Amino acid sequence: MQTLDIKSFQDNLKDIKSVVILMPENPSLDTVAGATSLMLALQEAGKETTIAAPSPMIVEFNRLVGVQKVTDSIDNKNLTISFEEYDATSVERVSYNIENGKFMLVISPKAGTTPPNKDQVIVGYRGVAGELVIVVGAASRDSLGKFAKNEELFNQNTRVAVVGNAPVQNFTQNLELINPQASSISEVVHDILESASLNVTPDIATNLFMGLRAGSDNFQKGITAETFTRASRLLSSGARLEPVTVVNPSPSPTPVVQNTPAEWTQEPRVYKGTTLP
Repeated sequence: MQTLDIKSFQDNLKDIKSVVILMPENPSLDTVAGATSLMLALQEAGKETTIAAPSPMIVEFNRLVGVQKVTDSIDNKNLTISFEEYDATSVERVSYNIENGKFMLVISPKAGTTPPNKDQVIVGYRGVAGELVIVVGAASRDSLGKFAKNEELFNQNTRVAVVGNAPVQNFTQNLELINPQASSISEVVHDILESASLNVTPDIATNLFMGLRAGSDNFQKGITAETFTRASRLLSSGARLEPVTVVNPSPSPTPVVQNTPAEWTQEPRVYKGTTLP
């Protein structure tokens, strides 16, 4: 049964500024196409969006717009500065100044000690900046790998939306955006974007069309009339078709006639006749 709770999804989008989009380990092209399309649409709508997967993207996905933004880390909320191989007890005071509109952090060492040098400074991030978590193409929370046990992502106050074309397990307090009748996740994402009045740009349409083709095994598996209707709308939205690579076979070698008289190949032959036909 289709459970696209678009109204709740729209209500959640109204009052949030940041979104985290998660994919499972070893996602399919269809999953990555749907996730990157959601990211592009939400960014266009002014939402700060992070997209992540616990496993690296493969070369096949490089055709998708925005895939270079997929990360394996979701810690992007708080900037952290630490010092490698530096005695923390040597720090006397930490303060900051604003000079000419620029923020300056000041590390003051104790008397008789030296401050950390530049090579010892490590800059990183901690904490998850996401008021809404959207999980795309995951059969269960466990399939999210290292993200599955992140309590900042999945706690009592977290708003979670699950997107896919198959039932899911182990997600609590989640908003379901699932259509088991769809042949691909990209079809579901297309329905979400259209129903939530999010803009489908040519880049988004291209990603979704590629995902739809991959998820339906090039329109051979699980397709319905709606599948072709969605494909048509994506083309109308500017989806670019991937060029078909035609491999020209090598020309067959000219057959060699065995035992050919040498004079036949060494000089032109002139044939003469004394009568006309």
